[in-house]
Amino acid sequence: MKTRWILLLSSLLGLLICTACGSAGTPIIPSPVPSASPQPTVVYKSLPTPVSPGQTVVYDDLQVAMSQAEITTSYPTEYGSTREPPAGMKFLWIRILLKNLGQEERDLPAPEHFIVLNGETEYQSIYGHRQDHADYMALTTNMVQGQEVDAWLRFDIPADLELQDLWFAFLPKSSQISVGFSSSDYPWADNPIYLWTCAP
Repeated sequence: MKTRWILLLSSLLGLLICTACGSAGTPIIPSPVPSASPQPTVVYKSLPTPVSPGQTVVYDDLQVAMSQAEITTSYPTEYGSTREPPAGMKFLWIRILLKNLGQEERDLPAPEHFIVLNGETEYQSIYGHRQDHADYMALTTNMVQGQEVDAWLRFDIPADLELQDLWFAFLPKSSQISVGFSSSDYPWADNPIYLWTCAP
């Protein structure tokens, strides 16, 4: 019995020595470390160079021009009252000229297709009803062949902004530019954009 234990221990000891010798001659290969995959480059909406007030653009037989921009801190309404802006705001007025160059009647662009841009902040137009100023939002919704439109849009902007801080945009296919977002994430970001500087 004692001899059997000695033989068993000897076998185990021999096995351990062989294993140690075999592993000592085998090179140790480090496990590969996965490399960090490169992050995709986010491409933001590239805006066109703005044109000056008065310059015209043509989209789908519609001629568009932003002819004038002005800022007021109040205005007389067509109802005989005076309107003041909300606290910390003032009024921006944009005069636009449109002409239907096509051979058929067409829809007038909805007001939401015209916005004002300050950096990545976008402002939508609202009703104005300014005395002696045709309100774009009060116009009929169609234009006959050759018809011209001369009207104003009102925007409420922060009181610290000036004309040189602002761009006016015509978006014939969308109602938002989303310059701070990737165009691949927002399908409207690849739609046409026409820009004007608000300052002459």
